[in-house]
Amino acid sequence: MAIITNGKQSIKVTNVTETENVDANVTQYTIEEGSPLSDHTQRTGKGISVEGFLLGSNATNDYKTLMSWQDNGVELTYKGRIYHTKLLLSGLSKNYNNYGNGFGVSFRFVVIQKAKTSWKKKTNKGKQQVKKPVAKANPAVYVTVKSGDTYWGWWKKYGTAIQTLRNWNKWPDRFIPIGKRARVK
Repeated sequence: MAIITNGKQSIKVTNVTETENVDANVTQYTIEEGSPLSDHTQRTGKGISVEGFLLGSNATNDYKTLMSWQDNGVELTYKGRIYHTKLLLSGLSKNYNNYGNGFGVSFRFVVIQKAKTSWKKKTNKGKQQVKKPVAKANPAVYVTVKSGDTYWGWWKKYGTAIQTLRNWNKWPDRFIPIGKRARVK
């Protein structure tokens, strides 16, 4: 028995025949004497072929799930005599011979290799608002009120809007209490 999983959901395949394929492009042209042969060959891919049966009352739903994984390019793991991760389902076929409570299936997987890159894929989410850079939060600035202090004077000195000063300190313009602590920035 073998299992195909996407990490969240698993499908069991019975009586499995497994084959591992490794292909390479090798030059058909003349190679200079003394030239490294490794310069003239390149692996093109690694794959796994599987034949078996989907059995039981859920066999049809399992096949539909496999088709969905193939259509959506879902990364899979195969656990049988061969164990491999990072697979994409490249081929899927169903055998309609009579097997009682299921049917024969064949799969072809391609091993994917992920490269690490320094760039991030930008996704298109439609019209987006441009985010303004967030300024570093400045800590609040407080002063002790002296005779002659006014909201207008603090506005000139600290650049904080007069209405903001009123909202923070809650005092009427003509009755700012001397000796109290006032927020000015």
